Amino acid sequence: MKKLFFFTTMLFSSMLLMAQVEVKNGPELDNDRDNRMNRMLGGDDKSFYCYRIRSAGKGTSYFVEKYSKATLKPEFSKELTMDGERRTKIEDVQYASGTVYIFIRSYDKEAKEMSLYFQSVSSDGKISAKKQEILNISSDHFEFVDFEIYQNPGKTKFLVKAFHKENREDKYKTDFILFAAGKMEKIWEKRVDGKVGGKIKPIFTFAFGPDTDNDIGFIGLHLDDNDNVYYATSYYAKNSTDKIKRYKAAVSMLEAKSEEPKTTELTFEEDYLVKDVEFSMGTNNQLVIGGFVKDVIERKGSDLVKVGIFSFTMNTVDWTIASQAVKIFDDKILTALESSAKKSKFYKYKLDYIFHVGTDVYYVGEQYSETRVSNNNQYSISSYSYVYEYMDVIVAKLNASGKFEWVKNTPLRNNLTLNDFKHVFKQYIAVATDKAIYILNNENEKNMEIYNKADFEPKDLKSMTKIHGSHFVYSTVALSDGKIKHGLIFVNEEYCFAPIQERNLQFVPPPSTEIFVWGSNANEFYIYTEDKGRDRFAKVLLK
Repeated sequence: MKKLFFFTTMLFSSMLLMAQVEVKNGPELDNDRDNRMNRMLGGDDKSFYCYRIRSAGKGTSYFVEKYSKATLKPEFSKELTMDGERRTKIEDVQYASGTVYIFIRSYDKEAKEMSLYFQSVSSDGKISAKKQEILNISSDHFEFVDFEIYQNPGKTKFLVKAFHKENREDKYKTDFILFAAGKMEKIWEKRVDGKVGGKIKPIFTFAFGPDTDNDIGFIGLHLDDNDNVYYATSYYAKNSTDKIKRYKAAVSMLEAKSEEPKTTELTFEEDYLVKDVEFSMGTNNQLVIGGFVKDVIERKGSDLVKVGIFSFTMNTVDWTIASQAVKIFDDKILTALESSAKKSKFYKYKLDYIFHVGTDVYYVGEQYSETRVSNNNQYSISSYSYVYEYMDVIVAKLNASGKFEWVKNTPLRNNLTLNDFKHVFKQYIAVATDKAIYILNNENEKNMEIYNKADFEPKDLKSMTKIHGSHFVYSTVALSDGKIKHGLIFVNEEYCFAPIQERNLQFVPPPSTEIFVWGSNANEFYIYTEDKGRDRFAKVLLK
């Protein structure tokens, strides 16, 4: 028997669309078509910044650009000067308080040292005279060093997480180094237990194989405005074996005044695998931690799979668990996700947002599949590609009583293939207002018609493989009862919403990189649209 599941039928009238989402397009930009958008950065009330890369022809060029929010026209475009050495690459680009910071890693093979530098571009387009070294690590190979860079909510500090080892036989170490924005003066540096771990992101997959990251290790971090660091890890449980894996997860607080972290295990009824978490500061010195859990019990016949979502609230004064909630997905939810206890074994889940609205907390994440495909050429040399199918966006409400009140889903059927490396891109935008969670994404054009059928099933939905010809759509999830409505924003005929800015492994943005920048309030933001090299920005208003 066919069911509605979690989707709500609606007529897509122009009056309804205008009442929900309004788009104001900016002018076509006179950019070099080879200058590919890598990511949109933050900004202030009057302007925002972008980072572009041109890799066509000889060499590679990097640009920081500033745009007016009023006109959506460029104010400047500044090219960054790089030394061109093979072991030099831009690690990250971030915005803070009117300045764009470019973090650059460079490996000296003779000295066997990896250095991290920074360079800045000011609000008036002035580039700092030279790159300034802020960190130096000894290592036999450039692949043995990994950097991740985080900001505090106030965007006044930068935390560098350095995961490294000196040689192949050495054990990995994790260092946290805190810097003040501006001149990047070091505030403190601390080494934490090697169990913090990490997941090395390979620059060249042939060096260490295509699957260098594994199920355990570092799974999330938050830096607050008081210089305290919170991070989570997963690790093998004592009863784990080579045949049957069992997992544990823990969360730690490293206070600014302390050298030793406080650690608390995230306790579940089962030994669930937690692969990533999100953090959010609540009220009354409480930290909210959310994520998805998964447990695959291998057995003869068919494996047993349990999937769900969790929330922990930590008291940051004594670092104890104030409350916790876990919602294991039942058959009804799994069916709505076009899943099942059997198929769930092959799906992955990632939490992307935590929203606080009033006394309730809303968690927004995605379900997707990741398939590795081996390709052999005529010389029997193997290469790998990774096929991604982004399946659904999942929204869960945790009420003021600390219970999951409902879990809803809205479809996201986007297919993507990456050559030689794996990477999860954020394929949608989620915004919270005082009445609803808005989900915006590209959709196969046929799905709009399917939603109008009262008896459609999730398997009826079509996947999107090309942006042109698709629809840029929205779904609203009512905060009160989770009721979902769908609507069309515009058709991707000429200028198309472009959720992915860069697919080159050398330049790929971090998975957490947003694909929009905020306006002056929570009901407006700016997106990037492109058409075969031509581009323009658009302002999106939520009604």
